[in-house]
Amino acid sequence: MTKQLVKYVTLMQHPGLVTPTPEERCMQSAVVARSNSGCISRQVGAVVTDSNYSIKSIGWNDVPQGQVPCILRNVSHAYNGIYDKGSYSKYELGNEKFKKILIQEFSMNELTNGRNISFCFKSVYTKTDEKLKGNQVHTRSLHAEENAFLQIAKYGGQSIIGGNLFTTASPCELCAKKAYQLGIKNIFYIDPYPGIASEHILNSGENNPNLKLFAGAVRSAYHRLYEPLMPYKDELSIMLKADDKLAFTDTDY
Repeated sequence: MTKQLVKYVTLMQHPGLVTPTPEERCMQSAVVARSNSGCISRQVGAVVTDSNYSIKSIGWNDVPQGQVPCILRNVSHAYNGIYDKGSYSKYELGNEKFKKILIQEFSMNELTNGRNISFCFKSVYTKTDEKLKGNQVHTRSLHAEENAFLQIAKYGGQSIIGGNLFTTASPCELCAKKAYQLGIKNIFYIDPYPGIASEHILNSGENNPNLKLFAGAVRSAYHRLYEPLMPYKDELSIMLKADDKLAFTDTDY
């Protein structure tokens, strides 16, 4: 903690004096990646690296490629089934119980100031049956970690055994199992995600991944601390020119 405080106080006084740690660099990439998510509930970003912190894939929670993100879909269109049919599944357009709950949850008569009224499929679907409450399986989106893992298989990549997973939210049980199976050594996270992934999945058996709360600078702090006000070479040049005016001689020592 003392070393971290000294480091960040020094960087506040002189931005760019040292470079980011590998953990900060990778987590910053995950934080940036989550902005691509079309989820209206929680945006999550993930980065997978090898053991040397070389980034092998980046992912964010979103629908499969070719489907329309939730933030771009509309309650009215789903209910009426007239416009943009390709953005909705046959279930959404044809199941009357689902459509009834959908229209009950969202009042079409309220003023929205021009905002698109989008909806979370899982939130509506789980209300069609009490047995579905709390079920994570029925989301339209891939989780960020899941998406990052699949990018490696989709485009062809190397083994990540002994590598690292950086995610802005700790993995759920499903993603924790995938990380375990792939041989991930360390899982760094910022926000805790509810569930029993740590107690039930990650702490079971042998070769357990290490779940680590991330400590470092990300988001705007990353740029404020690590981006120098000018190239250090130029700073030194200005400083040395100022020193020349002092005209030091041997007798000054």
